[in-house]
Amino acid sequence: MVLLATALLTSPNYTGPPFELLIARYYINEAAFSIKEITEALKSGDVERASAAWAYGADSWNSYFTIVNNAIVPKVGEKFEMIEQC
Repeated sequence: MVLLATALLTSPNYTGPPFELLIARYYINEAAFSIKEITEALKSGDVERASAAWAYGADSWNSYFTIVNNAIVPKVGEKFEMIEQC
């Protein structure tokens, strides 16, 4: 997902990473954290913790999709759909 964000949000004419790319990377890191948290919570049988981690991860993914969707034009493809909260 970081490579996708890099390809969509980086201009070949700009030598440094744009602000949107740094924010997208942050949300990917947060989503990865929530996946690990869900795994650990389910292994220990803590459903409430897993549910909270799912909500946090869904919010992180939706934030990532919001940033990346701004760079997706119809010529590139369809925009990502947001994850619905349960």
